[in-house]
Amino acid sequence: MPYIEIKTRKQIDSTLAKKIINKGGVSAVLTTGIITKPAKKLFDEHDVAYAENVPEKLFMESEAQEEG
Repeated sequence: MPYIEIKTRKQIDSTLAKKIINKGGVSAVLTTGIITKPAKKLFDEHDVAYAENVPEKLFMESEAQEEG
């Protein structure tokens, strides 16, 4: 089943991108940090969508809504 990987790292480089891709089933990656150009290229090659610099606050608000 495809899922979205959420990371709170300063940077996703090609090494981490490969690990994420090798898990299989990851359709998208969201991170509070940045994604390097080589990592973006890997995600593009494997049809993994991505978004970077997502404010951590957005994840916390979503969690609060799920609990309430």
